[in-house]
Amino acid sequence: MTKGSFRDGCRLARRLLLRDLMELHPPLRAAFASLLALALACQGSIGEPTGEPAPYGPGGPGDAPLAEPEDLRFPARVWRLSPLHYQGELDRLFGEDAPEVALPASAAEKGLSDIAANARVDLGNASAFREAARQVGDWAATNAAALTGCAPPDDAACVHAYLADLASSAYRRPASDDELAALQGLYDTLRADYEFAYAFGGAVRAVLLSPGFLYRTELGDRVRDGRTELTDHEIASLLAFAITDRGPDAALLEAAAEGRLRDADERERQARRLMEGSAPMWQRFFWEWLHMATLESQGAEIDLDPALVAQMEEEYRTFVANVVVERRGTLRELFSDPTTWARPELAAHYGASHPGEGLAEIALDPAQRGGLLTQGAWLVSHGKRGRANVVRRGMGVFVDAMCNDIAPPPDLDLEAELDRLAGPDATVRDIVEARGRDGVCGNCHRVADPIGLAFESYASSGAWQVEYAHDGAPVESAIELEGLGEFDSAPALSAALADDLRFQHCFVRRLTHFMVGRDVGGPTDLTWTHEAHAAFLESGTSFEELLVALVRHPAFIERSKE
Repeated sequence: MTKGSFRDGCRLARRLLLRDLMELHPPLRAAFASLLALALACQGSIGEPTGEPAPYGPGGPGDAPLAEPEDLRFPARVWRLSPLHYQGELDRLFGEDAPEVALPASAAEKGLSDIAANARVDLGNASAFREAARQVGDWAATNAAALTGCAPPDDAACVHAYLADLASSAYRRPASDDELAALQGLYDTLRADYEFAYAFGGAVRAVLLSPGFLYRTELGDRVRDGRTELTDHEIASLLAFAITDRGPDAALLEAAAEGRLRDADERERQARRLMEGSAPMWQRFFWEWLHMATLESQGAEIDLDPALVAQMEEEYRTFVANVVVERRGTLRELFSDPTTWARPELAAHYGASHPGEGLAEIALDPAQRGGLLTQGAWLVSHGKRGRANVVRRGMGVFVDAMCNDIAPPPDLDLEAELDRLAGPDATVRDIVEARGRDGVCGNCHRVADPIGLAFESYASSGAWQVEYAHDGAPVESAIELEGLGEFDSAPALSAALADDLRFQHCFVRRLTHFMVGRDVGGPTDLTWTHEAHAAFLESGTSFEELLVALVRHPAFIERSKE
């Protein structure tokens, strides 16, 4: 049977099940619908991929991957600056004293916040952008002398020169003659009737409300065989925002002006240079991919000291920056290294020694901790009061980090199901085993629950535990995962996950999604991510080499025009 016929057969089977369901007596139909929805919603696995359906694919969760990855391009587009990028651009244009503005975030996708298709200015949010431009324009008018260096401040020729530089810098490309004439004409018209401050502030507002500033274009100018190649300035913006979470610097803009960025070797050179300033990008990526934004709220739910929660985030950011950027490390190091950076309070929370005061490098017990998934930020983000940590942490890995989709029925009574399966006095392991044996619940929990069980050695607070505080029962965290092996600790499991092909596939897929604001498909789907993953493996899972492979590929700078 071919993969295509297998996929068609699965779809036919689902249609037949749903048709038969509609013929049942209404009460039975409703009950069966919930069970069927749960059974069909839980797709995915762990361990080495086989010829069976992958947990992700071009047709949706559970569909078989393509026999060979396809060399596709996504469509040309325009892409509004995210609130974070907008603020970063203000800092770049006006300095770090520029006012902070409030802008609406667009809808996230798979936890990733900067999604091109969702980033638009429309009637629902236009007033926020007008207010942001007004706020910055008023501030610029007050600080015009310092910004322009003009003496007197309203010297027309000097102000015109400043506005020309501002426009080209804000648009991340040379402003056209027509754009400059319109901007300088606006200033002159306002200056004829109003004071200098109002005219200057109005011109600054016009720049910030222009499409050239608000949007990044990926339209290209060389069309061939249904594909367009991005302009050098479009590539400069894409490289900069994708790698540094900021707009292009002077060196990138110079390379764009000289027409060098369409060359793969030049993109590689620039990517390696930009790696030095890429820590904010990596910190935001892992934070969003692994759904850690709940750290503060979950810390509050379990009454964890807010100062300790803040130290956990500080540890996370320092650890990621050190492993990925300073050491040019690997995926395995990020998920297995027992060295971290903490203050005395957090070190004590981990039961580790600290050399003195402040943030310092410390060594953790490798039998207890190793890598990002064993640090407080991830553990608390996926913790909860009571005995729900197994599900939250297991699903945090299985769904978020393994790119598996699960959609249980919204009306499912989880407490009642647990009582039915294991009884009110069951241990955590009893519950895990009962859920795994169940014909319906096991579809979702058979793999995810054992993963979560491996993290039971950590309390909801992220502290190490050998017994449960509520009843003194011993923690049993040893697990076996089909296709991956036996593990007696979370650090061992975490290291094995970093070596697992499906975990790596998900990482490459989500990083590409994050960088270009669109889910283009994983290494089983697309030649771009397939070849990038191959380079990633060859390098020993080096983050820098993966980044280089992604930006060198023609798909990084080509878009579909069909």
